[in-house]
Amino acid sequence: LMTLDSLQKCVFSYNSNCQEKMSDYISAIIELSALVVRRQYRLHHHIDFIYYLSADGRRFRQACDTVHRFTTEVIQKRRWALCQQGAEAWLKGKQGKTLDFIDVLLLARDEDGKELSDEDIRAEADTFMFEGHDTTSSGLSWVLFNLAKYPEYQEKCREEIQEVMKSRELEELEWDDLTQLPFTTMCIKESLRQFPPVTLVSRRCTEDIKLPDGRIIPKGIICLVSIYG
Repeated sequence: LMTLDSLQKCVFSYNSNCQEKMSDYISAIIELSALVVRRQYRLHHHIDFIYYLSADGRRFRQACDTVHRFTTEVIQKRRWALCQQGAEAWLKGKQGKTLDFIDVLLLARDEDGKELSDEDIRAEADTFMFEGHDTTSSGLSWVLFNLAKYPEYQEKCREEIQEVMKSRELEELEWDDLTQLPFTTMCIKESLRQFPPVTLVSRRCTEDIKLPDGRIIPKGIICLVSIYG
């Protein structure tokens, strides 16, 4: 819930306060995450036609609609404000505030100068929320677990952070301050190395890959790469 709360601020500049009170949007994301995993373990649910006739499939569609509705509404309101004010005035009004993920995507242009559609932005924002919350909370949990196992390292991290935060409030912490936390960064990276939140990734070969023993993985084949392994 903490990572979902933080991500909603980063993506939408939205204070959900979901750690105190659940919203339909947050409930839908949590439900969708569980349904996606459950579907992987039910072979007959891999066929879309069968899946969407099932109770899980119907719940999946409803939760998707809830998430899409929320994201679309935020994007359309923000795009309307951008069109009304013009990019320059809109950015000026943002001075002193950090651009969120939706802002960045609304201002993005491809190599031909074409902007992203509402659907493109929604897909990016939804991916960010789904892929971001579970992996971040898992990574944080393992970091805290590992620091609890090694109190001497935990103490070293604490001292390093206290040195950076000396006579400052937590709200005053800047992005550049993170470069002054080399030991804490090493602990986080080592924890991620031992316990990667994403245990495997899939990649489609864009060309033939020759293995050391001479065998070939043909172009177009999807490979699963074990990060944990």
